Amino acid sequence: MMKRHISLTFVCMFFLVAAGRGFAQAACNFNIAGDWESTAPNHSETNLYRFTPEGIVTVFSSAGKGEGPQELGRAKYRLIDTQNSRTLEFKPAQGAFPWDAAKMEITHVDQASFITVSAGSSATWVKKDSSQYYVVLAAHRGTPPHQGGPAFAVLIKTSEGKPAVETFGLFYRNGEKINGPIPDDLYRRYLADSLPADDALLRLRISSQAFEGAMKIMHTWQERAQKGTLLFPAYSYLNIVVPLRDIAESLGQCGSDFHQYNLTWMVDDELGANVPQWELAFAYVKKLRELNAESHITSAKFQENVASRLTLPLPKN
Repeated sequence: MMKRHISLTFVCMFFLVAAGRGFAQAACNFNIAGDWESTAPNHSETNLYRFTPEGIVTVFSSAGKGEGPQELGRAKYRLIDTQNSRTLEFKPAQGAFPWDAAKMEITHVDQASFITVSAGSSATWVKKDSSQYYVVLAAHRGTPPHQGGPAFAVLIKTSEGKPAVETFGLFYRNGEKINGPIPDDLYRRYLADSLPADDALLRLRISSQAFEGAMKIMHTWQERAQKGTLLFPAYSYLNIVVPLRDIAESLGQCGSDFHQYNLTWMVDDELGANVPQWELAFAYVKKLRELNAESHITSAKFQENVASRLTLPLPKN
C-alpha cells in the first residue's frame, strides 16, 4: 500500500510539473501594443507608430531638433495571430496614414523588432521603449535537513519615476512557511553580490517581451497563492521551485540568449534527481548564475540603474 501511495505521489508531481511548463512555453506571444519606428514603402522618412491595445494606431513624424513629433494620421488595425501565421491589417481613419497596403504578413519577430511583407515590399519595425526591464532570481540554501529558502523572483520595470516591482516566492513569518509576494525588506537584502555561500543570485536585464511573459507567470502564481490553489501541497517546496523554473524558461523565448538548465526530475537531471527538494531552489538559481555569469548585472551597475531609484537603498558590496 505504501509503494502505491509513493507511486501516485510521483505521478501527480510529474503531471503537475509538466502542466506548469505550459506557462513558460506560451510566454512569448507577440504583443504589438507600444511604440515602433518604421519606414513605409515609397517613403524616405522614418515615422513613429503608436499601437494601442484597443486597436488604434497613430503615426507621428520624426521629431526635428528642438521639436516634438507631429501627429500625421490614425488608423484602425487588427493583428491576426494564429498558430501558423501573423497578419497585420490597417484601415485608415483620419489624416495622412503612410501605409497604402491594407494587409501585410509578419514574417519575423524577435525581442525588439518585426518584419512585414506586402506586395513584394518588406519593412522592418523597431521597438521604441524608454523603459528598462530586469529579472532577479534569488535563493537561500536554508537549514539542513529540511528547511529551505527563502527563495523568490523579482521583476522590475524602470521608466520615469520610481521603478515598478513585483515579486513571488517563499519566505517565513514567525516560523510559518508562506508562498506569495515577498516583503520589501526581505528581497532588498538579497539584491547584493556580497552574499555568503548559502545564497544564490542571478540578476539580468531582459526584453519587454520576456518581461511580459515572465509577468504572466508570476501573476498566475500570485493568484494561486492568494486563492489557496497552489499546484502542490502547502509543505512542498515545488511551490517555489516550479515558479522559478517557469519564469527562467520563459526568458529563453523570443530569441533570447539566456542559457537554460533543463530541470525535469528525470535520471539525466543532475539537480532534480540528486538535490533534496528543500535545497533545490538554491541549487537551481546557483546553476543558472553559473550558466549566465557573463550576463549577470553587477551590484554597482544595478545600483546605478535601478537600486538608487527605489524608496530604500539596496545593500552595497
